[in-house]
Amino acid sequence: MSKRPVSIRLSAVTRRYLADFCFRLAVTAGVAVTWWRRRAWLDFTGKGAHVLILGLLWVSVLLSMVSQLTPGTLLTVGCHKQYPERYEEISGYSREALRQAVKERDKGAAKVAVFWLGVNVGFGILHHLGVLGVPELVLFCALSFLGDLVCVLFFCPFQTFLMKNRCCVNCRIFAWGSWMMAAPLMSVGHWYAQSLFWTGVVVLLFWEIRYRRHPERFWEGSNRSLSCASCPEQLCRYKVPRSPRFRKSGKS
Repeated sequence: MSKRPVSIRLSAVTRRYLADFCFRLAVTAGVAVTWWRRRAWLDFTGKGAHVLILGLLWVSVLLSMVSQLTPGTLLTVGCHKQYPERYEEISGYSREALRQAVKERDKGAAKVAVFWLGVNVGFGILHHLGVLGVPELVLFCALSFLGDLVCVLFFCPFQTFLMKNRCCVNCRIFAWGSWMMAAPLMSVGHWYAQSLFWTGVVVLLFWEIRYRRHPERFWEGSNRSLSCASCPEQLCRYKVPRSPRFRKSGKS
């Protein structure tokens, strides 16, 4: 096998994701410090709520969700593969292989759904029992907001342990991050929480409807733009486990 050179120049998409990660890290750090020093400020249902930190988190999470609803945003093909503009058909692909791929990926997605819903239903029960307050749920939301990009850029436990997909470009549940980051707030009957949660659900529904109607867009066996050779973004350069193109051996 011949070695191929690995480009060290960051793509525009990679730069955008790294900048977004730094921003989310700052927002989450602000929420965490506020929770530690002035916990009541994070209770958006109370009179002592701090408009700045809560408003920044709300706007940031909401915009990250809405950005996935159009193919014109500077997002990875892992998100935009749902749109016809990012579909490059591989001539003669096997329809039966596609059906089998859909079944396997649905199994992995079901595991993630059961796990994440279980965790957040648990949060909701603890909230109604008075064990967890609104500030704790806001903190969990902020951590999920940051964790969404940790999964894309560095390490994704859902990919590694539950779905076994090669990379985020091929991820079955890429757009699920929208409702997943707002899920900790779903048990709070307040506009702040419900607006974020249901916006995330809308993004999820658009994704799932397109997946069911056009599964060929989501599989690397039928969409050439999802192959490593066609990927200009190289978001996996920092990912664990390492992508073959960024391993030290440099083997193709």
